[in-house]
Amino acid sequence: MQTGDTELIRAINRFHVLDTIRRFEPVSRAAIGKRTHLSRVTVSSLIATLLQEGLIHEESDETTNSGTRGRPTNLLGLNPNAAYVVGAKLSMHQVFLIVTNLRADPLARLSLPLHPHQLVPDAIVALLDEGVRSVVALAGLKLGQIAGLGIGLPGFIDSKAGISHWSPILAPEPKPVALADMVRRRLGLAVTIENDANLLTLAERWFGECQENDNFVVVMMEAGIGMGLFLDGELYRGQHGMGTEFGHSKIDRHGPRCRCGQYGCIEAFTADYAILREAEKIIRTPAAHEGADDTAEAETRVATVVRLAREGNVALRQIFATAGEILGLGIANLINIIDPAKIVISGSGTRAVDLIEPALRAAVAANTLAVLQNRCEIIFHDQGDEVWARGAASLVLQALYRKPWTPASGAEIAIMPGTTARHQKGRP
Repeated sequence: MQTGDTELIRAINRFHVLDTIRRFEPVSRAAIGKRTHLSRVTVSSLIATLLQEGLIHEESDETTNSGTRGRPTNLLGLNPNAAYVVGAKLSMHQVFLIVTNLRADPLARLSLPLHPHQLVPDAIVALLDEGVRSVVALAGLKLGQIAGLGIGLPGFIDSKAGISHWSPILAPEPKPVALADMVRRRLGLAVTIENDANLLTLAERWFGECQENDNFVVVMMEAGIGMGLFLDGELYRGQHGMGTEFGHSKIDRHGPRCRCGQYGCIEAFTADYAILREAEKIIRTPAAHEGADDTAEAETRVATVVRLAREGNVALRQIFATAGEILGLGIANLINIIDPAKIVISGSGTRAVDLIEPALRAAVAANTLAVLQNRCEIIFHDQGDEVWARGAASLVLQALYRKPWTPASGAEIAIMPGTTARHQKGRP
């Protein structure tokens, strides 16, 4: 076996051991071996390394050692202060930032407003610079103690290259932006960017509804329709890092035009702008005010449509029923192709869950293969921006758990034995 293969396997094993400790601490070596299916020798070797690096600690299990003979049982847990990371979630109206420790416990939070004139790369980078420095200070830390920054944003994001090929936050038209490198040069931190739906998916895996599931889908209903996918316990991005664009799968080639420029996408029937497009044919929603925040205006208009539908406007109720049916048909296709254990539907679009859900579930039932009927649990689970930002932090932590064998995006990060902080190589 080549050295690279050996190091890759060791990195994977290291991740699973650390992740098992995070999820089940305090936990014994034997329990780690049972849950990871690793040999006693492999577990012991990795545990010894992690103890030396200061990433975990051990303590005697008083409940099992009291009054017993033989070698005492020691339980293992994460050293939460061994690493600190920052997660940031970019949306059309704000930047939400969070500092967490190695266990992904939140230490400080900060929300900064984002105005329409700031929706350009240089202004976004400047706002991130300000926000990261401020939230790190709120956590009582210094920038040199931060192991990395994870940033989530909507659009076509190549996480591996650190490039946004298109995001409504950075430019109205498709234009590659090397966002990770821009922020890295500004802050001097290792930076990873990711599609925001993937961050929500990672958060569901780490803290949410899917902690015990290796195969699940998260469908995000926001200004657009996004999707994240876990396959066999790993976040799936596709060959070129931009897979799982569920919102741009085609449902009707003669359908309405989507923001992507093509026609008949699921998003073009179900996103907020699609709901407003159809509602304008029936009622006049509140007019936009000159100079107002477009996102806030859209939220207000959608809220008006939802309220009137709930009050009994039959035509408006049909708009939501149609959106639910289209989304349900797409979800049935996902079930038939992937066979996930769960599909979590999240995001601001779930504000109208009572108007969408009946038609959605009916469409899923009508279009799912008989052999897969009722085998996938569908959950509506809205999340706030903090959870998205914790997902961004978890993205960085997930890479750190594989250290020092897997290279990070950007600067190398070294683990200093016995220390309670991680520093980038060559930085103070």
